Amino acid sequence: MPIWLRLLLIGIIMFSAFSFVWFLFGSTAYFQRGMDIIGTTYLLGAGVPVLLFAVVFTILLIKGWTPTSGVDYVGICVGVGLSILLSAVLIQSVNTHGWANEKIRSDALKISADGKYEYRVDLINLFQRNGYARLYLKNVSTGEETYISTEIQVRKIKTLAVGEVNHWIKLEPTENKSHYILITTKELGIPEERFEIDIATRTSRKLE
Repeated sequence: MPIWLRLLLIGIIMFSAFSFVWFLFGSTAYFQRGMDIIGTTYLLGAGVPVLLFAVVFTILLIKGWTPTSGVDYVGICVGVGLSILLSAVLIQSVNTHGWANEKIRSDALKISADGKYEYRVDLINLFQRNGYARLYLKNVSTGEETYISTEIQVRKIKTLAVGEVNHWIKLEPTENKSHYILITTKELGIPEERFEIDIATRTSRKLE
């Protein structure tokens, strides 16, 4: 086998392996969730062929195959071209449909009953093992923004209807000016939960 062909095949195999592993990481959120329909489509349409090309090229390397005719050269060029194209498709699919950053779903921005805060709940990486929820607050007077992590049981959410306007929580004031009660609504799709929010310490405590 010519040295140029050996180096070419080694490069293509490494690129194919990288693109496939990158695709798996991206489409499963670093294995934090199952692959969705879009990811499965890319897996069958591009991922499997990329692996097949990599296996064929590996076999050719091991056997030291050398092209002996124009047809052989055309075949290897077509195989290399398709492998590069499909590998690029896998990488691009991660950039478009996968994720490396947090995915955030938020309900509508509301005003607390005492008019002091704008608030909403952010659901981070919903339907993933690393999912969690946080409360967003904005002081109406000062414009100061605060995020407070909560123990809302997001893993119990199986489906979630997301419309133009959503009301997943309510925030009610208490006699203590820095304490509020966060209450989840039926729209969140889980049994009602109540949390005491301490804005001064930026903490949340679940109420029984």
